Amino acid sequence: MKSTLIRIVSRIHSFIYEASGGRIGSGHGGLRFLILTTTGVKSGKKRRVPLAAVPFGDGYLVVASFGGSSTDPFWLINIRHDPFVDVRVGRIVTRAEASIIESSDYMYKEMWAKAVSVYNGFNEYKKATTRNIPIVVLHRV
Repeated sequence: MKSTLIRIVSRIHSFIYEASGGRIGSGHGGLRFLILTTTGVKSGKKRRVPLAAVPFGDGYLVVASFGGSSTDPFWLINIRHDPFVDVRVGRIVTRAEASIIESSDYMYKEMWAKAVSVYNGFNEYKKATTRNIPIVVLHRV
């Protein structure tokens, strides 16, 4: 139920964001959103999802929390098979390569702290699951 609701809300958010040219849905209360476009593992189709954008170097961090779900989000599964993605921030779309940072990585704690400084809700998602929540770094290519 929870993952279905997340998917429905994500589709609506993505539609509004794209239809408005990034003017609507790109931010709320100081939190900025991006649209991540991955290639579906099974379908080969482009899949879009809105995610909280955490500025990091010349790119962004995104957190694969899936709202604290016990399963990985589809976009993370897609990235594991094809790390090249499109990232839309407002009106600007760039090509990026995604690097997955697992909780055992030496940089994870620093990146998690950065993500939580932008959106404290990530801590609540972490408490809601026993799954390790990966962080994905999006580097412009």
